[in-house]
This record gives sequence, C-alpha cells and structure tokens, in this order.
Amino acid sequence: VVALHVHPWPMGASSESQEENHVLFLDDEPADADVLKMKSEDLPNGEANDDSCLLIGGVRVPSGCLFDQVAVGGTFDGMHYGHRKLLTLAVSSVNPSSGKLLVGVTVDDMLRKKAYAEQIPKLRERMDGIRDFIYRLAPGIKNRVKLLPIDDEYGPPGTVEYGKDFDALVLSHETLENGCKLNQHREHSLGLPPLALLCTRRTEPHGMSSTALRRRKWEKQQRLEKSKVAK
Repeated sequence: VVALHVHPWPMGASSESQEENHVLFLDDEPADADVLKMKSEDLPNGEANDDSCLLIGGVRVPSGCLFDQVAVGGTFDGMHYGHRKLLTLAVSSVNPSSGKLLVGVTVDDMLRKKAYAEQIPKLRERMDGIRDFIYRLAPGIKNRVKLLPIDDEYGPPGTVEYGKDFDALVLSHETLENGCKLNQHREHSLGLPPLALLCTRRTEPHGMSSTALRRRKWEKQQRLEKSKVAK
C-alpha cells in the first residue's frame, strides 16, 4: 500500500475566499449547506438559487446553478474517474433547453514537459474519448457541445472576442487557482465579469491523479521489458 500525497488546498478554496472568487463546490458526497448554497447576487449570471439539488451522475448540482455557456478544459488523458466526474458536472451545469458546453482539450505540444508525457495519448484520441463519453452520457446535448484544441493558458473564456459568451467554468480543486487567475484576468485586463467557478473535490478514495496513473502504466511497461530481457 502506497500513501498518496495530498497537496494543500489552492487559492479560492478557503471558506473566506469562496464568495470573493465566485467559487461553488459541487460534491458527490453530502456537504455543509454553506458550501452548496450561494446567494443569488454572488452568482455572476444572477440566477436565483434554492435549497434543492439535482443529483446527476453522482454529482450534486444546486438547481439554481444552470448556465447558458459553460466551459471545461483539461488534458483528459486516459478518461479516468476524475475526468468522467468533471465532464458529468459540466454537462449537468448546462441549461437543458438552450445551454451550450465548450470542452477545451490541451494540444500535444503543451504536454511535452509533463511527467511521463510519452504515456499521454495524442490529441485526436483524447478528443474522441471525450466525445464518446459525453454522447453516451447525454445524447440530447450533442448539437450543443463543442470540442476545441487549446494551445494557451485560458482558452476562449480568457479572450476579448469570446470571453463575453461564457458565464461558468467547471474545474477540479487541483486547478482552482488557475480558475481564480482567469477571473482576475477577465476583470482586470478584459473588463469582463467573473465566471462562476464550479469545482469538484477529490473525495472518492479511488480518485488517483493522471500523473499517478501514467506512472503506473510506465512502471508496468518497465517490468514487462525486464521480464523479456530475463528470458
């Protein structure tokens, strides 16, 4: 048994800064009422929020937190449990009648310095995995989902041309700090309102990181190669 290191909570995660950074934590486990609830004036799109929650795919979504233009981004290598949970939350946060979802996928060139980068599938394979999962999860949203290669820090929500089209960003607590930085960039550099940051926490015991899973794959390959040489 190997203990996994847990990193400190990032900027925006403390209870004091959640309101300031427009952060709403959505969990697959019961949570305190003050975490699941936000005042309507705290939501960038001004939508009202009540006490009820939608439970979709194991993710608790407050019924007032449905958005018209939702973005989610990442590497999405391997489509493990954390990726599926993140995409489920993103789909669940989209207004079911008219909302749209943008999934930004990091291009291969930006991943070369990641640990065990050789284990990361190519962009097309990663995008195919995302598309297959979303289409099976929510067939009715097919025509309102767009997958886009991302080759910069913030993607379309961080641009003057497209930033005004978005009102929410879905992310994990590991990338929450980046979401807070994006909101600062939108407010101070672009003059745009901040996004609602819909954040999942790694509460499940089997929620290993992509890096840890790539390391396991690499170690398995090393053992196989050694066994071949021994023969």
